[in-house]
Amino acid sequence: MARTSILNDYRRLALSLDLDPIALMRRVGIDRKLLQDPELLFTMRSMIELLELTANTAKIDDFGMRLAEARGLPDLGPVSLILREQATVRDALRTLIGFFHLHANAVYLNLEEEDSYPLITIDLIVVGAQQCRQGIEMSVASLTSILRWLLGDKWTPASVCFTHGRPVSRARYDQFFRCPINFLADFNGLVLHKGDLSKNLPDHSPARRRQIERYIRSIDVSSSNAYMDRVMQIVTIALHRGEARADVIAEYLGTDRRTLNRRLARVRTNYSTVLNTVRKTLALQHLLGSERPISDIAALTGFGSPNSFGIWFRKVFGRSPTSWRARGQKGSSRKRVPQ
Repeated sequence: MARTSILNDYRRLALSLDLDPIALMRRVGIDRKLLQDPELLFTMRSMIELLELTANTAKIDDFGMRLAEARGLPDLGPVSLILREQATVRDALRTLIGFFHLHANAVYLNLEEEDSYPLITIDLIVVGAQQCRQGIEMSVASLTSILRWLLGDKWTPASVCFTHGRPVSRARYDQFFRCPINFLADFNGLVLHKGDLSKNLPDHSPARRRQIERYIRSIDVSSSNAYMDRVMQIVTIALHRGEARADVIAEYLGTDRRTLNRRLARVRTNYSTVLNTVRKTLALQHLLGSERPISDIAALTGFGSPNSFGIWFRKVFGRSPTSWRARGQKGSSRKRVPQ
């Protein structure tokens, strides 16, 4: 789910491009009445499909980037209240990661500090959405806006990474990010500078932070849904590392495999279903969003070889990865040009 606050920003941008936003929303099943209340929820799949449809209709390669620019600081609702109450940027990012599911529970953020440069990775797991390029670019640009709100407008990442291929024109990306941009990378997200995380935030109040945290937790989603979101997030991260076994995921969660299975059963699913859901979503994103070799996609979805990936893919989708990619490219063959 996602908050409807984004739809009003979308509507204004679409109108500025001489598009009919209501007609486009209707085509993906979004009711115009959702424009009336920014606190309602609607499906993330509808939003992702709306972004892709609009980009194709307008023949604009960077629509997701444009929407992020038009929005500026994303409307995070009550989550934004607590970010500036943290002591450091590291604390703010960890808080954002912990509460982001209240804003959009299909966007998974992760902070990695193992290497010399910290990384914030972004994954978009939207069941049934085959193309997510615009949504990913909007999410990475929106995260950049959040960090500039914390660190100042002149802040830039050390670099930006996207798993999909290059756009027709890089001009808007270079202008917005103001740093090196890597396409066909191993992850979507930002590489930070070494000292960014330890920078202090002004005027933070521990007492006010605790008060806001209590308020946010009082409106949090049910514990079962929150647990499911957390499992999906960890599986997504673990796949990139080749560690997506159920016992490893349970260990990340601080529990054992039996408890993991029991809690997933409460929401009428199991670990194999969760793993396959994440794999299917990522596989289609990589196949249709770039020219990345099949061997790379196999590794990114947690398979030891292209052959094992191909066997799984044919079993799930009824055709080979190469055939699926060719079919998908034929279905979206209209060339997009920059404006």
